[in-house]
Amino acid sequence: DELARIGGGDGLGGFNFKRFFGGIYKEHSEEEIEQSLIVGTSTTTPSIKDISLEYPQPWLFFRLITGSVILFYSFVAVYDQFENSNLLPGIIFTGSFAVPISTLFLFFELNIRRNVPIWQVMRLVLTGGVLSLFVALVLFQNADAFFGQQGAWIAGLIEEPAKLIALFYLTRGNKRYPYILNGLLLGAAVGCGFAAFESAGYALSLGMTDIDSLIQIIQLRGVLSPFAHIVWTAIAGAALWRVQRGGSFYSGLLLKKEFYAPFGTVIFCHAIWNSGSLIPFMGQYIICGLISWTVALSLLNLGIKQIAEEKSGKEIFRCD
Repeated sequence: DELARIGGGDGLGGFNFKRFFGGIYKEHSEEEIEQSLIVGTSTTTPSIKDISLEYPQPWLFFRLITGSVILFYSFVAVYDQFENSNLLPGIIFTGSFAVPISTLFLFFELNIRRNVPIWQVMRLVLTGGVLSLFVALVLFQNADAFFGQQGAWIAGLIEEPAKLIALFYLTRGNKRYPYILNGLLLGAAVGCGFAAFESAGYALSLGMTDIDSLIQIIQLRGVLSPFAHIVWTAIAGAALWRVQRGGSFYSGLLLKKEFYAPFGTVIFCHAIWNSGSLIPFMGQYIICGLISWTVALSLLNLGIKQIAEEKSGKEIFRCD
């Protein structure tokens, strides 16, 4: 409960684990899939009065993760059979993007305002992933020059701001997506691109000498990806969108507790993640993942409340 109130959050609201994942077990038609994806245009963005305030029950992400995992292991099985190196790019591509993209679609489904088109999300995956990696490399190079060689923990101080800078730059001036839930989704898109490209890089480096290591690192990073970069950048985006409230950005927003408390939590989790702590059964990853998702769900709750307030006629955005 305390974690869910970081930065002035209101707790987890109507979150219930069983209900949250209850949609997975229901039957869904092809038409429902199409309706879930075709949103965010002038004709497919619903009016605020038509938005349901029921707690979301995402389900499409599970179909994607099931299909992509099957595709990945199909590539692995065919490679084991024929040992044809032409299959390695398929293993790297499907393995690196499978779980991150599926997790991103979870955030896509959580955006109950349904005002962000899928092409905008995928644009941020690609451009945001590349730009955030570039910014991170520049920051790493300067950090080494100023502070000397540091441990892996410093990645939290560099990569999280790098992803936020990329998110801000690529969405600057766009007033179409001012909601907290929009920030949660768009942040997840940049984090998804960063995670997938980074995983592909690790896999390629190991695959040059050992194919088994390539497959192992992809599997490990795939399992852990929903609890790392994607949710971390989603939190950063939602926290920034929360304090910006649809208005212009100014540096003072970064000094607001509603932003720096969740963002500081993300940096802390990232530093612990990379600290090399030897907690049994990957304990540091589990702890950091639980903390991160608790904060993310608290921001989801605030996002739902924001839409409820707008629906009731309350002014929720800044006029500047």
